[in-house]
Amino acid sequence: MSIRLRIGVIGGGIAGLTVAYRLASRGHEVILWERQRQLGGQAAAFPLLGTALEYFYHHLFMSDHDIVALIKELGIADRLVWLPSRVGFYAAGRIYPLSSALDVLRLGVVPFHDRLRIGLVTFYLQHVRDWRRFEEVTAEEWLRRWVGARAFDRVWGAQLRAKFGPRAGDVAMVWFWNKIFLRTQSRRSLFERERLGYIMGSFNVLIDRLADAIRERGGTVLAGVGVDAVERSGDAWVVRESTGRAMPVDVIVATVPSPLIAKLFPQLPEIYRVKLLGTVYQAAVTLLLQTHRQLSDIYWLNIGDPDLPYTGIIEHTNFIPASYYQGRHLIYVSKYVEQTHPYLALRDEEVLAAAIQHLPKVNPAFSADWIEDYWVFRERAAQPIVTVRYRAQIPDHRTPLPGVYVANTAQIYPEDRGTNYSVRLGNVVADLVCDDVRTGRLTVATSAARDVTS
Repeated sequence: MSIRLRIGVIGGGIAGLTVAYRLASRGHEVILWERQRQLGGQAAAFPLLGTALEYFYHHLFMSDHDIVALIKELGIADRLVWLPSRVGFYAAGRIYPLSSALDVLRLGVVPFHDRLRIGLVTFYLQHVRDWRRFEEVTAEEWLRRWVGARAFDRVWGAQLRAKFGPRAGDVAMVWFWNKIFLRTQSRRSLFERERLGYIMGSFNVLIDRLADAIRERGGTVLAGVGVDAVERSGDAWVVRESTGRAMPVDVIVATVPSPLIAKLFPQLPEIYRVKLLGTVYQAAVTLLLQTHRQLSDIYWLNIGDPDLPYTGIIEHTNFIPASYYQGRHLIYVSKYVEQTHPYLALRDEEVLAAAIQHLPKVNPAFSADWIEDYWVFRERAAQPIVTVRYRAQIPDHRTPLPGVYVANTAQIYPEDRGTNYSVRLGNVVADLVCDDVRTGRLTVATSAARDVTS
């Protein structure tokens, strides 16, 4: 005999959908709540030009084994393509190609001997697997020491400032190491361009298939229904929905950002709450332009010039051809900011007006007349800031409360947050729940639980 639990999953992003799918596949009764009408979190897409496109740009790396395995398991591997990409670096008023080792040696923003140092340090970081050596030092300290102040300030330091603003100096070297190491895994040699993956039809193909698979296994997926409160009642948890309904469950897996978890569970011990509330997030504002002309020939343009006040410009149709989108060009103009930054509160038309002012710096021919449509998307908890000794600050997946588990992007480490690692989180926490029931660590004695034959 085994126990069939009623398990509530709060949050319908990739991690929440994965853990719900895994637990439903093992015979548990799963209920998933997602406050937004659209499932998928930051990976979600919206209908556009006869297909769909992500609100926030997404792709896969060749090292993203967890999500690729899930895609194959769900029978949608035929939608996954791997294509070469073009990376660039904007600095000193121009674009420098930055897709290979040879491009690094041609990076004219710094003298040649600085380029050599950058190339050698990049090569070194690409071959370091013991990331723990980087946990006690900031990226700025380590990189200044090894590439020099000038090369750091003009290249990597400029990119850190573009993403993290006044917190750039706090970012741990382990975070930066991962960025270099990860991109290496998508190249078969130092001298070829990286190959990246994309799900044709958008990541909604995966999101929708996961939701269908949960329902096929008897689970319930409630999009557009949030969780307003969670209370303990005897041996069960009672989830109070935004609809007013109360639902008793045996186990809760919370996949929403850490501050929301602290708010939902005020009874958490202070030592655990401190870890939840210690996570600092960067917000993101992304402007998506639909144009009838190409801005550049670069897919992923990193920004290292303060005169172009963005984190990156991602021209999606330089990766997936414009012909797939009825000949239109799709360009993300992305800016990461601290949560108190005034840019986050700008009206959509103000965000667009700023971009129209700045984009001629990338292509002098650019004009507002190119733009056929635009959208602005915002995410307050876009990027956890990984600081030194971050590992000691990560809250455990098992909380001190009985039957309550946490799986969110603040627990992804040493890798940066991403869809692959959200899938891995879902897999890990589903295993934890099942192991805890099997070993007796998690005892269930509520009316929501039933005995079922294995």
